[in-house]
Amino acid sequence: MDTAGAESVESPAGPAVPGSAPLVGPSIGVPSIPPVGGRSLVPSPVPSVATVVPLATGGPVRTRPDGFPAGVADQLRAYVYLLVDPRTGRPFFVGRGRGDRCFQHLAEARATDPGVDAAPEDPVLDRIRQAESTGREVRVDILSYGLKGAEADRVARAARDVLGLATGPGDGGGRTAAAELGARLAKRAKFKHAHPVVLLRVGPGSDHAYEAVRHHWRVGRRWVDLDSPRSPRWAVVVVGDLVANVYRLESWEPTRGGTGPAGAGGRYSFVGTVDVELERRYRDRSVAPYFGDGAPAPVTYVWCGPHWVNAPH
Repeated sequence: MDTAGAESVESPAGPAVPGSAPLVGPSIGVPSIPPVGGRSLVPSPVPSVATVVPLATGGPVRTRPDGFPAGVADQLRAYVYLLVDPRTGRPFFVGRGRGDRCFQHLAEARATDPGVDAAPEDPVLDRIRQAESTGREVRVDILSYGLKGAEADRVARAARDVLGLATGPGDGGGRTAAAELGARLAKRAKFKHAHPVVLLRVGPGSDHAYEAVRHHWRVGRRWVDLDSPRSPRWAVVVVGDLVANVYRLESWEPTRGGTGPAGAGGRYSFVGTVDVELERRYRDRSVAPYFGDGAPAPVTYVWCGPHWVNAPH
């Protein structure tokens, strides 16, 4: 806006008014007020809620918000926000904060030049500069607000997982299959010494009905003699890492069509009945600690024989 000097300013509705201060910063145009008593009144400039900030890349000067209006931040409390790339309309960053935190990334990206400033590269700031070099502004969206700190952390983690964005250091949690998470958080099965069992593991989602799981187990010959004190007395069918069924063993028999003779690398099928009491005790409990490190074996013995005692790791 052209000014007439420090002593006057040209009014849209009339001549300069002596002693008026020059208008500075962006203002909202207001139609002239009709003269009263032969004198023109100059409308007062309206305060702006934005600042004029030049792009660090040398782009055009644009007006951008630099924070929330007064009192808004107190109502927001902790919140989760998204930075949205104007070129794709997709969020590329999820953060949590209070006050004007969500605007600070934009302000920093616009105020620094990676080719001049010595600060280490920041992928978020680089993405902001790349997006805004096209002349369009990165948008800030508030995903959720009015949260406590721990709630904001959980919402931010969930949003990153859903959007497929990198998880920040120390975030914990993370996107996990429901079955895997259930097994990980399930209570642990703690077999008593009086319950020598053999864990027969099948893959997640497998059919664990009796006729489907009792066949084709590679069990050593020493374990199939139920008269031996070292042999298991129960067969525990495990789906993934969780106990599905518990059968009291009545006998083992060679599996028909098995490779090799029984007891010499062959396979056996068990015969048994459901043990209601032990199944109630152990069902849906995790046996992962008994498997140790590495890929779990399909057959694992617990409390079987004096030299074959397994305990949870």
